[in-house]
Amino acid sequence: RGAGAAAAAMLGTRSEGYVQDLFHEEAQQVPQTQTKPWWKIQLFVWEPVLFGTWDGVFTSCMINIFGVVLFLRTGWLVGNTGILMGMFLVSFVVLVALVTVLSGIGVCERCSIGSGGVYSMISTVLGGQVGGTIGLLYIFGQCVAGAMYVTGFAESIADVLGLSNIWTVRGISLAVLLGLLGINLAGVKWIIRLQLLLLFLLAVSTLDFVIGSFTHLDPEHGFVGYSEELMSNNTLPDYSRGESFFTVFGVFFPAATGVMAGFNMSGDLQKPATNIPLGSLAAIGTSWFLYMVFVFLLGAVCTRQSLRYDFMIAEKVSLVGFLFLLGLYISSLASCMGGLYGAPRILQCIAQENVIPMFAFLGRGRGPNKTPVAAICLTSLITMAFVFIGQVNVLAPIVTIIFMLTYIAVDYSYFSVSLTYNILQKPEKMQMENLRPAHPSQPLILNKPSAYRSDGIIHSRSNGTLLEFTRDMDQLFKPFHNEPGTCEMKDAAENLTQKAKQRRLKKPAKQTLQDSFLLELE
Repeated sequence: RGAGAAAAAMLGTRSEGYVQDLFHEEAQQVPQTQTKPWWKIQLFVWEPVLFGTWDGVFTSCMINIFGVVLFLRTGWLVGNTGILMGMFLVSFVVLVALVTVLSGIGVCERCSIGSGGVYSMISTVLGGQVGGTIGLLYIFGQCVAGAMYVTGFAESIADVLGLSNIWTVRGISLAVLLGLLGINLAGVKWIIRLQLLLLFLLAVSTLDFVIGSFTHLDPEHGFVGYSEELMSNNTLPDYSRGESFFTVFGVFFPAATGVMAGFNMSGDLQKPATNIPLGSLAAIGTSWFLYMVFVFLLGAVCTRQSLRYDFMIAEKVSLVGFLFLLGLYISSLASCMGGLYGAPRILQCIAQENVIPMFAFLGRGRGPNKTPVAAICLTSLITMAFVFIGQVNVLAPIVTIIFMLTYIAVDYSYFSVSLTYNILQKPEKMQMENLRPAHPSQPLILNKPSAYRSDGIIHSRSNGTLLEFTRDMDQLFKPFHNEPGTCEMKDAAENLTQKAKQRRLKKPAKQTLQDSFLLELE
């Protein structure tokens, strides 16, 4: 006992010394990094960074959900659908996003999902080929959405400057896109730091809009304030020519394209199994509440004509118009930056798993975070191409179709994995029940219902023991000498064996033809 105690004490002192050495090393390393002069600190940070629920998932989702649609198309939505139908449409869009997020959470719970977001979920369940196809489709949609956001930002800047030339819009879009590309290449840490500031400014612009609806009026631009007559006029839908519920839905659906931002950054999270569900669901609930507030306030204080034809009507309602414009610019830039962050990392995962061999060079990363520099450059080039090709009204339907297809694939993946999970659980339960040993005094068959026997009489099955089981087997499989006609059966069997032997004997070819075709050959 004394020797054992001494050995345990020695092990304890060794482990304590090892722990102290570790902490001593960390204590020595921390001041070294802090005492570096500022001119030696790298601007492009490549150190590994892991984020949590609120500084990572929630922030990214809110930044991507709060897009151009909230600031420029909510009034147009209310002007066509009315307050009630507008709330229903917003709730329906959020419901589609919620079902997709719940499906993604279910897949992540039942399968081991690595970095790659949508591609990892679908490829784990449906295979690498299907996952790669949907992943490339999702990347393409992110690039088109980024072009749409940057083009909207450039158009608003051109209107403020009084420049309506399309090449001016394209030049502003290109300059902004190159700036966002530099921020993205600077590392994930800088992006998240910038998004925290942008989310705060978005909250300030939203609060400015809510306060402005109570504090002032602007009747010249259709902002007449609260009244029962205005509420009753704006309650029911009244679509303009060429518009319907589905066209409005197609324009408004890009507001829900940011719900998968948390899944795309699964490789940069501390606890993805906890951070993604909590952050995504919190972002969806918050965005639904703010959308409902925007729909109700715009329908309660503005005329229907101004809601339909003045896309900047929310800026007139805001207390300080500059803050609203700031929120509009921030939302468009942040949404584009979110696409530039998530899409290259999905492309990197597809390239690393060699789904498409010719894309293998895109799987290389730089630094401990494995930042996909080549994939970032490629997605930026695709976004630039759509900036020069299309306009916002042309790009929005493409974004809606692509993201609807992606969400359908995620929902089907969870449907498949849930069915497979239930099927796999049943054999395991049956095996566990069969492996349970029976007690020696316990009968083998318990509480069996009555059944027919071979004599046609219904007998109640008693609690049979092993002796009764062997007796039943003897009755079913009786020896042949006890059965009548066994000799005849033996003779028939011998005849069959003799015929089989005769058939196995080789015959001449002429004899075989005569027997087969009933011919008489001379």
